[in-house]
Amino acid sequence: MRKPVEWTHTDGVATLTITAADSRNTLSPDVVTAAQDALEDASGVTCLVVRGSGETFCAGGDLEGVVAGARGELSKDAFMARLRRIDALIERLYEFPAPTIAAVDGPAFGAGGALALACDLTVASEDGSIGFGFHRLGLPVGAGVSALLPHNVGESTAAELLYTGELLDPERASDLGLFSHVFPTPEFEARLEAIIETVASGPSAAAHETGKLLTERRSPDLQTAMVAERAARRRRFGTSEHVEGATAFIDQREPAFENR
Repeated sequence: MRKPVEWTHTDGVATLTITAADSRNTLSPDVVTAAQDALEDASGVTCLVVRGSGETFCAGGDLEGVVAGARGELSKDAFMARLRRIDALIERLYEFPAPTIAAVDGPAFGAGGALALACDLTVASEDGSIGFGFHRLGLPVGAGVSALLPHNVGESTAAELLYTGELLDPERASDLGLFSHVFPTPEFEARLEAIIETVASGPSAAAHETGKLLTERRSPDLQTAMVAERAARRRRFGTSEHVEGATAFIDQREPAFENR
């Protein structure tokens, strides 16, 4: 049986690959637990690469939990516990003690977009895309995106991306600063490897100190945002909007929210 994630560590370069391609690498409890366990092994890592197997980087958070909650099959407390685990994973990646690179060669959506934003660099292929369509499921923003996204694109653009849920193509994402590099798909692996080698061969102790300087000032903002996001999601859990969003997701149709 395939493990939810694959962890390799060679010559200082660690790679965390989500291997749940059948579920589009969503952050299920099994994936989150396995990823957290893998990231505990930071000793000797000079560069961490995060990627997804198959055609998707990561299509979102705990979609099974969202659907189960809407059906009344998962309690509010159980759902919130799952969200806390996802937030802890995002925070762990954000504060990882070595430079991190998200290799986005497919869609990164919702919490999958947060996974990419939590990395220091986001390198994409022409097949990469990113979006934050939390509202499609009838729930507020989560996974720390309310803090991570404005830092990258500014308050106004972040608001637009969250309210519209637009899935950005690689050119648009690059223009907004969400993708550090976009490479032609046939060249992606070679160009990615060149960046990894450059980052990994740098002075690891100095890179660690630089990483701390980049993240320490903003980490309290991320933690505060996650607490507020979870509170908002608790308030909206099980509402008609949540049920409609989850039902539309199951039926593969556009949600029809009744705004009063």
